[in-house]
Amino acid sequence: MARSVNQKKLFIRLALIVLLAVICLALFYFGREHDVLIDNRTVTIGGNEYKEIEYMNVVVDGDEEKSGEYYAGDRDMMKLKGPSHKIKVIVMDEESEKVIKTVERSLNIGAARGVMYSLPAIVAEASEIALPMPKEEAPEPDSSEESGASGSEETQPGSEEQQTPISE
Repeated sequence: MARSVNQKKLFIRLALIVLLAVICLALFYFGREHDVLIDNRTVTIGGNEYKEIEYMNVVVDGDEEKSGEYYAGDRDMMKLKGPSHKIKVIVMDEESEKVIKTVERSLNIGAARGVMYSLPAIVAEASEIALPMPKEEAPEPDSSEESGASGSEETQPGSEEQQTPISE
């Protein structure tokens, strides 16, 4: 009888640990913040060319704080939390502010850290709208940084770290 009680306790503890792990994974997936690049440049995706659009307004998830105006050649980044979002693209005439076309689309980011979407492809209602993320280039080393490596380091006022001894 004592063995049956111990097995029952063990089973309950294991079930609670598994439940806790599932909750942690769900919180990670639904609470993750994503870097989303919105691109309004001429681009070729899958053999189709999509021309940049002169002027448009973009609203994400119906939130006016996450909206912005885009002109031809613009690229902007926004931080979105969660795996799926709705984007509304309103193409307008810049002079008269008259709406030419409105397109709504669902975006499924999933677990990706960052993604880039083409606004012209969204407006054209293309099946593929994702673009490869741009590569970050390392900055060129300055000549002053190279001279510091040769052994003659110059310190600037206020840049020196002060260490205080720890008394035991």
